[in-house]
Amino acid sequence: SGARWSLSFFRDRLPLPLSLPRIALQMAEAERPPAYPGKSPYAMLPVEDCVAAVLRHVGGPLEVSALPLAESRGRLLASDIRALAPVPPFPACIMDGFAVRSTDGPGRFPVDIVAGATAGASPSGPLLAGHLRYVTTGAPLPDGADAVVKVEDTKEVWVDGVLLIDIGVASKPGANIRKVGSDTAQGETVLLRGSRIGPGEIGVLAALGFASVEVHRRPVVAIFSTGDELVDVSAAATRDERRGQIVDCNRPMLLALVEEAGAEAVDLGIVCDEPGSLRQQLLAALQSADIVVTSGGVSRGSRDHMKPLLEELGQVHFGEMCMKPGKPTTFATVPSPSPTAHSGERHRLAFALPGNPVSCFVTFKLLVVPALEQMLGRPSGAATYARVDAEIAGPIEMDPVRPEYHRALARWSDGKIVAESTGFQRSSRIASVAGTNCFLEIPKRAGVLPKGTIVKALMLPSGGACSGGLWPDTGGYPNQQVPAATETQASSCSPDASLASCSARQVVGIVAVGAEGEAVVEDLCASLRASADFVNIELLTRCCAQAAAVQEVCGAVTDLTSGLGPQGPQRCALVLVVSALGLSSADAAVISALQALLVQGEAANVADLARRAGLSRTPLAMLAPIVAGVRNGCLVVTVPVAAASECAVAVLPLVGFAASHAH
Repeated sequence: SGARWSLSFFRDRLPLPLSLPRIALQMAEAERPPAYPGKSPYAMLPVEDCVAAVLRHVGGPLEVSALPLAESRGRLLASDIRALAPVPPFPACIMDGFAVRSTDGPGRFPVDIVAGATAGASPSGPLLAGHLRYVTTGAPLPDGADAVVKVEDTKEVWVDGVLLIDIGVASKPGANIRKVGSDTAQGETVLLRGSRIGPGEIGVLAALGFASVEVHRRPVVAIFSTGDELVDVSAAATRDERRGQIVDCNRPMLLALVEEAGAEAVDLGIVCDEPGSLRQQLLAALQSADIVVTSGGVSRGSRDHMKPLLEELGQVHFGEMCMKPGKPTTFATVPSPSPTAHSGERHRLAFALPGNPVSCFVTFKLLVVPALEQMLGRPSGAATYARVDAEIAGPIEMDPVRPEYHRALARWSDGKIVAESTGFQRSSRIASVAGTNCFLEIPKRAGVLPKGTIVKALMLPSGGACSGGLWPDTGGYPNQQVPAATETQASSCSPDASLASCSARQVVGIVAVGAEGEAVVEDLCASLRASADFVNIELLTRCCAQAAAVQEVCGAVTDLTSGLGPQGPQRCALVLVVSALGLSSADAAVISALQALLVQGEAANVADLARRAGLSRTPLAMLAPIVAGVRNGCLVVTVPVAAASECAVAVLPLVGFAASHAH
């Protein structure tokens, strides 16, 4: 120890100039960047916030141009389509038969013109009195006639070489005739702006005489993959597995996804993980494309350069998403490097998607497709995918940290939609997207969803058709607005009415706190379902591992009262927090945090109602800290495990009351 003291004594007394190099070295080491990237500096944002950020920066539909009708399939109309003339433009015969005067009634009549009036033939003049005339389907009704008798109700008779027709039925005026404009009135709006043009719409447009239609320009999407390990599929046979080379499957998939979405894809190949090469290719892509989509290089590896490159060239709006798969997905806007004739001054959108192929597929569907739809002319706020209830065909393990978009195949079975998982869901397993026609929205929670659980499913389009045949309503994805109908339904509930008086289905959320809360959930749900007030109600359960986990408990309540939980965009009307909370300081912290959430005020009378109901079961209910109040129009009530069913059934008739009195 004496030797150590001696060395430090002399070292600390060295002349100042001799210590300067060491000081400089220490300063340089302090400023040196880390050898390996650490934790991501980006906040992990909910999917809803991410897609909202994307749509805010789209900038609306692209410019309008006229397109020949034959080339318009799959595009979105840039304006409403109104009938320029009535359809039909003349009184037309609905079927083959004989044009008659209805006042002539049944009888035997001569034919005034044997050739008759056929569709497309020259006009043959008015119908002679006391005669009839043969007509074909679609032919103009002769002047003087007011009805058509179908050929099945007639019989040919020859008398002295003269053709006569026996009419066996009486006709009313207008029988078997399409009146002028009866199909489509002049000026009637037939197709709305933003409608996708399919074969049926092309038929309608042709019938109305539109040889061309106004549509928005197709967005140009540049695609390139990043990675030293990638080889093109054409060179798959020569890849060097010793170097870890793999075939680039993302780029062909993304090119197909772009075309499926109705945009124009530009293939820019594979770029190595070198900042200069990536910067050069990205700048080239930004010169000509409206959107740039890359895959790979967005995680926290030493060769992941896309995030800092996008920060340098533009503005990164998010760099992590709270979802599985696709967490490191990045979205940025970049100023137009050189405005072109078709892009003008619009900024460019850049999506840096993860390198794992499943993450790439899912995030393209959830982020890029809604952006493309808006550029192509889908009205702002309109959903891209229909969101439906689906029963899972087997158990699905949940993730406790991030919600999952589980790939599945939905089918109609026994009057309901049943969704079967595509198997192992690892983000590298590209086979899990094959055959996928929906994403199951699996909530973030520890545990396993059992077979038969009802979850929300996003129905994916197939071949460019809208949402797999289902038109997405205001509850679809992305959900950018709250429908007025929902507010009207909520306000129709009176203070003393049960849910039976409300037409819309209501969601009741149950937050089970700790093992004690989870143990009584099954009996609690059974008691609620047996109640006379349980009408048109869906139950939704969330489990929190520990009673003392304030953040977890409050997070579950926040999700359920904000429409961010597994119930989708619909907020719960009632949330029951089931717990064994007592008088300890840890329990008091949970109660205080819950009270802070009740931003629209506490409801002491509701808490008293629950407490009185609990006393009918056990005197211990008097000691339970019962709190009730309103958050986002949702009634939140804590109920003790000792009398959970009694308390919950007592407050169930108040479902909908908070929503109708939130303001």
